[in-house]
Amino acid sequence: MGGYAATPLSIKKYIKIPPRRLISGFLHINVISHDDNDDKLDAYQWYRDEIVATTQETDWHSAQPWFGQAASVFDDEGRSNKFLSFGDYDCLLFWVAGGMTIQTPLYTGAPATTGYLSSNDFSDTTAGSWFADAPNDYCQNFIKYDLISRINNGYGHAALMGDELYQGTVAVTKNEFRSDVEGVSGHDSTVTAPNYGTGFGPNAHGGNFQKHIMSCGSHSTSATTGDGDIDLSDGDKNTFFPPIQGVEVYGTHRLNIVTQESGGTTLHSHSAAGGYHLTDFWNLVIDIKLRGYDDGWTSGSAEADKEWFKSRVNVFFQPFGETGNLLISESEHTS
Repeated sequence: MGGYAATPLSIKKYIKIPPRRLISGFLHINVISHDDNDDKLDAYQWYRDEIVATTQETDWHSAQPWFGQAASVFDDEGRSNKFLSFGDYDCLLFWVAGGMTIQTPLYTGAPATTGYLSSNDFSDTTAGSWFADAPNDYCQNFIKYDLISRINNGYGHAALMGDELYQGTVAVTKNEFRSDVEGVSGHDSTVTAPNYGTGFGPNAHGGNFQKHIMSCGSHSTSATTGDGDIDLSDGDKNTFFPPIQGVEVYGTHRLNIVTQESGGTTLHSHSAAGGYHLTDFWNLVIDIKLRGYDDGWTSGSAEADKEWFKSRVNVFFQPFGETGNLLISESEHTS
C-alpha cells in the first residue's frame, strides 16, 4: 500500500520562447481532481476510512497529511459516489515577467585540429569542436513571478481541530520586499511588521515579507441551501483540500557539454559527438508540485511518485504584446 510523501510530485509544462524577448503576462494554472475518482477513490474518504481502521501510532503514514488521531474529529460526509471530488480543485493566477539571454559557450583556448585528434587516438575527430578547457556558459534566466490570487475550497482546516491538526490546506508562498521611511536596507526579514527593532522607529514597515496563501476565495452563504448540504465556509463540514503544494516558474535552455578522453587528456565540446547548445529559443518552465504519495511506501520514504488522485493540470499563458499561439508541451522543446 502506498503512503503520503512530503516531497511533492512535480508536473512540468514547457513553453518555447525566443531569446532576449521581454515578456510580461498572466499565467493561469488549474488543477482538478479527475471525475474517475468519484466512483473509485475519493481521497478524503480514503483518509478517513484508513484512520477508522488503524491508529496514528501503528499506521502514521496513512493519516498524513491530516494527522488525525481519532475518526471522531473528522466529519464523515460520506463523499464516495457523490461526485464530490470535483471540489478538490486548485486555481492560481500569477504575473510572470522577464526573459532569458542565450549566447554560444566561450572557451579559453583554441580548438583542436583534426590532425591532433587523429594522432592522439581520440574517437571523434571533428575539427574546430573540441577544446581542452571546459566552456563558460553565460546564458542567464531572468524570469520572476508573483502570485496574484489563489482560489480553492480549502477552509479553516489548520485551526479546525486544535492539537489534532487537520492539514487539508498547503500554503503557496508569496514574497514581497517593501521600502519605507526608514530606508530600503537593514530590515530584519524574520520580524513581522511593524519592525520596532533596534534603530527602527514606529514607522518602520520595510523589509522582506512572506505571505502564505491558502485561498483568496469567498463562499456565499446564500448558496448553502437548496444547492448542496455542505456549507463551504463551515470548517466543521468542509472536507475539501487543494492539491497544489507549490509552483516554480523559470527559464532553461538546451545545453549538453560532452567529453572524450585519450592518454589522460580530456576534451570538451558542445557541437560534436552528441553535444549541443541551442541559441534560437529557450523553455519557460512551469513546475507544478502536487500533493502525492510513494506507491511503494516504507518507513522513511520521502519523494512522491504519484499524485493521491488522478488529476488534470491545465496551464494558460499569454505574455503582453505576443501571440496567443504559444506551444505548451508536456516535455522540453528540443527544436
